[in-house]
Amino acid sequence: MQFIGVVGVSICTEGCGAQSVKLMGELTIDPKNRDEKLNDLKKLAGIDELVYLATCNRVEFVFTTSNLAGVNEVRNRILDFFSQSKGSQSISPNDLYCKFGLEAVRHLFSVASAIDSLVIGESQILGQVKNAYFYALENNLAGDSLGRIFQQAFRVARKIRTETEMGKKSVSMVSLVTSLIKDIVEKEGNVPVALVGVGEMSRKLAGFLIDNEVSDLVFVNRTVNNAQSFVEKYGGRAISLNDFLNSPPDVRIICTATSSTDPIFTRTSTENLLTHNNELLFVDLAIPCDVDIDLEKSVDNRPKIYNISTLKTISEQNRKQRFRDVDKARAIISTEVIRYHQSLIENELKPVFNLSYQLAREYAEKGLENLFNKNLSHLEESDRDRITHLVNKLVSYSTFLPARTMADRISSRSDSDTGAELMPAQHGQFVHVETFRKGA
Repeated sequence: MQFIGVVGVSICTEGCGAQSVKLMGELTIDPKNRDEKLNDLKKLAGIDELVYLATCNRVEFVFTTSNLAGVNEVRNRILDFFSQSKGSQSISPNDLYCKFGLEAVRHLFSVASAIDSLVIGESQILGQVKNAYFYALENNLAGDSLGRIFQQAFRVARKIRTETEMGKKSVSMVSLVTSLIKDIVEKEGNVPVALVGVGEMSRKLAGFLIDNEVSDLVFVNRTVNNAQSFVEKYGGRAISLNDFLNSPPDVRIICTATSSTDPIFTRTSTENLLTHNNELLFVDLAIPCDVDIDLEKSVDNRPKIYNISTLKTISEQNRKQRFRDVDKARAIISTEVIRYHQSLIENELKPVFNLSYQLAREYAEKGLENLFNKNLSHLEESDRDRITHLVNKLVSYSTFLPARTMADRISSRSDSDTGAELMPAQHGQFVHVETFRKGA
């Protein structure tokens, strides 16, 4: 029997800001050896399946385990893993949220549907969740148990985009940053913008900037050849990170989104850059941060820095504008959580009721055979077939109706207590914990 859980940290957690960004950096796994690290984590944590989701908003570990002891033990083992592998001593168990059972299912549906995002309704998160799942699948980290839940999450996300206004007012972290840059361009004209890193975020940001007539672009990367494809597609010029720092060109805005594990822009490394450019705006979309936040305080020529934490403040307005859509999306998710739970219970109950159905049908067939031979021998074959068909339908309906009714009652009851876990009862069935306690 598998139990689902989620352990993670998010910038969207109420009351969290810069601390969450720091924690996300601590829990980020380098893409270079991510599959190896995640397989090591899976073994250490004693979990059966694992999906690792790391975006600019959150770092989460979605898992299944057969250990009813629950999510807290998995959380502690995850912390042990990062303590051993990265020397991360500053994370305490209370820094992470832990969700289990239906609460974890509801959380995953909300994340995939972009109602738990920094920018409500953003269009990128569904693709990021899909990529995380398929990465886990390709690297033997995930299997059928998480597969069923993630496929359900994808379906719920599509349903919400279809049935609410979210799909019609598409926004994203990229569009949020573009609006910041547009404010400066409207005041100062077509200022030069540097994009550091050649990942998906830089590619999307370049496309948005070109669409918004911000055309003076400088593409920066440690290996300059990797930035040439950006130049060919979007124009502008490419420069190595080393040259950018030592012989900086004129730039007004620097948007950075690399996978560096250490800050790229520190007081020492940006000395020439800050001297050459009197007024700089950094937009740091990396986790861990590419820009040392102390840069804003420790140098005379102080740059302005926006990172994920500060962008959260801007996104609050977006949340207020979209609260009606969010309410509708949450109602859809509640219905889908109940439906998911109901199907889960029905699948667990089916083997028992299948046996009951077979026995009832055998008994009915023997009874009909005696009836047709002794009392109703005058009936035509077609009439016998009609009676047999009707009796079989009644047997099926009366046998499986209790299973459907039980599943419906248990799942409906659990909607008000989604944090409760499913417990195994006798014969390996899933039974809601409250039902189990009451002996229902």
